Amino acid sequence: MRISGSVIVIAVLDGGSGAGLARRFAAAGTAGMLIADQHVGIAEDLAAELDRPGCPVVGVCGDIRRPSDVAALVDTAEKHLGPIDLFAVAGPGGERIVSLADLPAHLDLERLAELVVLVGEAIGELVPPQRRPASAATAA
Repeated sequence: MRISGSVIVIAVLDGGSGAGLARRFAAAGTAGMLIADQHVGIAEDLAAELDRPGCPVVGVCGDIRRPSDVAALVDTAEKHLGPIDLFAVAGPGGERIVSLADLPAHLDLERLAELVVLVGEAIGELVPPQRRPASAATAA
């Protein structure tokens, strides 16, 4: 997995932390990051700390358990940083990184649906069943 020169989205679930992951990516030479957290101000503060020439960092509030928020994150990342290379999910059970190498540079609706499925799988791996909403726990 190539980090240097990559555009990365880091989405933080409740109980997770993307700070360490974002710092590791920044140190590895990522070309840009979008950090999303469910709690207002968290991602924005981390982005302000890490933003530097050659590695712009954008922080937004968003919940990747909602497909509409995933679509908004993709749109925002592509608008400010360019095509996304990696999509990382940080949850209470650790981190999961999804490579988008097989997806086109611009995500159309069909490919966005594939990304939502990949993100959903990553969430399932990182959130213990007892912490999932009732509808998600029965589906898993």
